[in-house]
Amino acid sequence: MDTSEKADPWSPENYKIHAHFVPKLVKHDLITLLSPRSHERILDLGCGDGMLTRQIQEMCKECIGIDKSQHMIEEAKLNECKDVRVVDCEKLTEWVNNQGFVGYFDSVFSNAALHWMKNQEAVIEGIAKCLKPGGKLVAELGGSGNVQIVEKSLISALDKRGYNGKELSPWYFPSPEDYTQILNKYKFSVNYISHFSRPTELPTTIGGWVETFGFSFLAPLEDNEKEIVKGEVEEMSRDEVFNNETDKWILNYVRLRIVAQFNS
Repeated sequence: MDTSEKADPWSPENYKIHAHFVPKLVKHDLITLLSPRSHERILDLGCGDGMLTRQIQEMCKECIGIDKSQHMIEEAKLNECKDVRVVDCEKLTEWVNNQGFVGYFDSVFSNAALHWMKNQEAVIEGIAKCLKPGGKLVAELGGSGNVQIVEKSLISALDKRGYNGKELSPWYFPSPEDYTQILNKYKFSVNYISHFSRPTELPTTIGGWVETFGFSFLAPLEDNEKEIVKGEVEEMSRDEVFNNETDKWILNYVRLRIVAQFNS
């Protein structure tokens, strides 16, 4: 792994091959909950390759997409997003203050991004900072139980090699109760919250999914050992995740969908 890959492990190419379903599965439902209006300013937090950002930008006065990954922001620009920026969302308050965005946005939107941010309080504090009084957060993230089988398999594969697999996990999958508590702390009232299972057929394999999303587990390993670990995870997961009738991998996605209002 070269230095740039360590600094930014996200690969738009892998994402297109192994994970193009991520924006497609929520495109209508989540944007309907957001209900963008022509006069509104919206922040798309963790915008990735911008497939949803571009759609929101066509519906409102201003939509800024932010993501920690330079690679994904470059891809979003190629996807014709108007205003996308590299921002560490765990340092959102600092960015909001520096850019003059305090109380600026009508809504914050986020899909499949918040569960990558371990310091949730810093993120929610920043969201509160940038919203107008009465503004809303519309988000979907991984909830408790999300990709549990594959995560356990990855942890097991790393543990047996002398690493702390649990510490290598980059994800935070909260329960509805835990997330409501954090939101309430920062003056959000939860108008809607749903914790639901969404079994998801993968376009390729568990190994491809691990390469795209499980890079933090693979980071300490040499290239040949990465391939061995991906194979082990496929074998450990096969009985519960592989559908022999369709010859497809079906991953146990569990989502947490939220609409919350900021009460300053």
